[in-house]
Amino acid sequence: MTWNNDWHKVVWSDEKKNNLDGPDGFSYHWYGLRKEEEIFSSRAHGGGSVMIWTSFGWGGKSSICFINGRMNSNGYREVLKNHLVDIGNAIEGSDWIFQQDNAPVHRAKVNLAWFKSQKINVLPWPSLSPDLNPIETLWGILSRKFYAEGKKFRTKEQLKAVRL
Repeated sequence: MTWNNDWHKVVWSDEKKNNLDGPDGFSYHWYGLRKEEEIFSSRAHGGGSVMIWTSFGWGGKSSICFINGRMNSNGYREVLKNHLVDIGNAIEGSDWIFQQDNAPVHRAKVNLAWFKSQKINVLPWPSLSPDLNPIETLWGILSRKFYAEGKKFRTKEQLKAVRL
């Protein structure tokens, strides 16, 4: 509450599952209050999904990372090595702060040790508090773009190819 420009040092991050048939529901991300609610139907067994990870901060944004399969602690660390370091370097100074939620793969001992070895400060984060993360607004914007006018996808590659 006492931070002012300190918030400029924070790099916000999260991952989001995007289904081929439409979003899981609007309970997991914010949507525009001035937008009409959209209703989606789905195929049996969901048709598949794509997991996306990204981060952003005052100084820039990371590239979007498409995650294949289920995320584990080693896979998460590889995502960070390939995408987080770029945005960290874009922020002036070495005292930037990384925000992640408390997912088990995020707080795995091996990943906490990696943060320490890389001298990355991790913002303490309360459990079950997704609405505090401004990246939730980004997920809402992306979902509206992905599924505009009830759009559905036949393949994961089609969903990945959406121009943002």
